[in-house]
Amino acid sequence: MKETPRQLSVAARLALVLLLLLLVPSCGYTLVGRGAFLPEYIQTVAIPTFVNRTSTFEVEIRLTDAVTTEFIGRGNFRVIGEVQNADAVLRGEITSFNSRPVQLDVQDQARQYQITITASVTFTDLVQNKVLFTNNSFLFRGDYLLQEAPGAFFDISNIAIDQIAQEFARSVVSSILEGF
Repeated sequence: MKETPRQLSVAARLALVLLLLLLVPSCGYTLVGRGAFLPEYIQTVAIPTFVNRTSTFEVEIRLTDAVTTEFIGRGNFRVIGEVQNADAVLRGEITSFNSRPVQLDVQDQARQYQITITASVTFTDLVQNKVLFTNNSFLFRGDYLLQEAPGAFFDISNIAIDQIAQEFARSVVSSILEGF
């Protein structure tokens, strides 16, 4: 079947449009590095230890450490624990921490747990004295696969916290830096 000049013209235009779309720069959205959401003058961020409103021992320390590490890794920020001399402050309060079994083995012992953390997170620009990000019910869910023998004596929550703290931190920091 022979193509008409009109069909060739439409195909040529379509090819040209596709080529131009490939050459146009992207929108600039990125999840790597420093997000464009924060003002440039924010160089020093205070991250005081999160408040723990749960009965889970030291969850606030592990989550604060993970968030601090993630914040440092995502931009050119200096992170400090004290609010004095900071350009911004990130405050967090862990309001719930729950773990529940979601997968059992053949002996009906839990092999995988779902960890749910609810926190209140606020990021405040101290230079302009305004809140840049707040979420009073920041919800994070992550799965933890039990590596130890199911009958071993240990606290699953403490082992799981270390594993999911980094995932929680990535979620929090991405929300702040990318303005979600």
